[in-house]
Amino acid sequence: MLLQELRFLLGDVLGAEAVLTWPTFGHLDRLDIANILSAADDLAERKFSPIAARIDAEEPLFFEGRVLVHDDVAKAFHAYADAGLLGAGLTLENGGLQLPTCISTALMAIFGAACNPAAGYGFLTTAAARVIEAFGDTWQKSTFINPMRDGIWTGTMCLSEPQAGSALGEIRTRAVLRDDGSYDVTGTKMWISGGDQDFTANIIHLVLARIDGGATNASGLSLLIVPKMNLDGESNGVATIGLNHKLGHRGTSNCALEFGAKGPSIGYLIGKPHLGLSYMFHMMNEARIGVGVTAAATAYAGFRHATEYAQTRFQGRDRETGLPMAIIGHADVQRMLLLQRAICEGGLCLCLYGARTVDDAFSHPDISEASRARIRLGLLTPLVKYWCSERGLEANSLAIQVMGGAGYVRDHPVERLFRDQRLNTIHEGTSGILAIDFVLRGVRSDGGATLLQLLQEIVSDLSSIQGPHEVALFEALVTCVSNIQECTAKLVTGRDDDARAWASPFTIFVGDTIVAWLWLRQIKALRGKIDGAAPAKRAASLCFIQLILQQSLAVSKNILDGMPAPYGELDPRFMVG
Repeated sequence: MLLQELRFLLGDVLGAEAVLTWPTFGHLDRLDIANILSAADDLAERKFSPIAARIDAEEPLFFEGRVLVHDDVAKAFHAYADAGLLGAGLTLENGGLQLPTCISTALMAIFGAACNPAAGYGFLTTAAARVIEAFGDTWQKSTFINPMRDGIWTGTMCLSEPQAGSALGEIRTRAVLRDDGSYDVTGTKMWISGGDQDFTANIIHLVLARIDGGATNASGLSLLIVPKMNLDGESNGVATIGLNHKLGHRGTSNCALEFGAKGPSIGYLIGKPHLGLSYMFHMMNEARIGVGVTAAATAYAGFRHATEYAQTRFQGRDRETGLPMAIIGHADVQRMLLLQRAICEGGLCLCLYGARTVDDAFSHPDISEASRARIRLGLLTPLVKYWCSERGLEANSLAIQVMGGAGYVRDHPVERLFRDQRLNTIHEGTSGILAIDFVLRGVRSDGGATLLQLLQEIVSDLSSIQGPHEVALFEALVTCVSNIQECTAKLVTGRDDDARAWASPFTIFVGDTIVAWLWLRQIKALRGKIDGAAPAKRAASLCFIQLILQQSLAVSKNILDGMPAPYGELDPRFMVG
């Protein structure tokens, strides 16, 4: 479904093949990447797309303390593992493929568009294995990585608790040192995706907990490996105490887990004590770009289904010929389809740009370039997840609207995609939290320097991009950059409360501007092309300016005019009534 689009964005727009010349990726060439992407696309079409509706309708069951998952999920997971894709981001030393992040992110898009709930088990397992690879000791790496890479075991991350969702400083799970250096872990974790299933021999939980000597806030947390089963095959006292029944993403089990409930739960400390949150954010930040790209891919899948429907659904008659007309000929349907295209293809480009920044940050042979990229990555990570999940939900809503009543029923996939998409604004950090993180940590913490540098590069790049087809987009972008610069100065020097109140609209405005710039780069790559997707892409870019960017500009004027946000100052007692 996505292969051609991803090749265009990676090769023609972002120049991703340049990373293959770096020492870290010297074992790969263009043919290797092409073959990996093609094989993944084929696997997604054969094993993942056909099961999406079935595993949504027949969600996991909780029976006698165990979670039972649909057989189709197990088959898809093992096919994914057999293809070596669990090792996409792992090093050669650990039997992985050691792919550039921009390529492994493209793989996530392929499977996210096909069936994200089934693919989630693999995504989580790879992310957990990468944390162990990055911070574990020699024994931990040799013990846990190989079975996870081969799909014998899966992995999870266990942060939230019933009383502590995003407030990690409220975590109560404890770990007490044993004589042999391991830990007894006790506590309850909530909202654990992939927390239990019946298709692998073990599940490796990465658990945030408190050990003696740490601060009582989030900075005092430690990270431990807590397997569901001990290494001798006996139970490790990890009990599933409930299964959450969700609006969407039903194929991925989501559990409440109790550690130490039925006998000791033995855990193994990763890295140093009290640094667990920084280790876990290695996984969280990877997951946030992953959520961003699967959100864009889910929007893309909805767009494709809505387009196919609009081409075959006849309603009304052509004014000139009097013949029945497919609804794709109606102006408002074209508007909705172009908006979806503008969002999903712009979002995919944003995610791949973010992933390419990861490659620059950790693999670029020039140390100064790598350092600059790491700073920029801290700014981009919450933005990628926020923008794609928020705008992606709009796109999936439009897909339903294009199809009318047909889009609202389960006979067609767009209602399922909308429900799946709804989760992306919530998990791995809600949109509001990420927007505040973007403004307070990403912008205010350095006086806006990192954001302003990115804007300066966008302006410099515009002169090489502008052409006869891009005048309107160019002019709108110049205005946006100027407004963001002014808004940044205001948010940096103003009160924290004002920055929090305007965080969400400001973040979406910055995201819209960056995506508009990336759309210009797409249009530049299409110069001279008149066939295929080129005309539709040009139309989508103009639609992006007229119907998305202009709305953001209006909000930015409110920030600049000093208009107080109509929230944040009210006494909570008067919010209702």
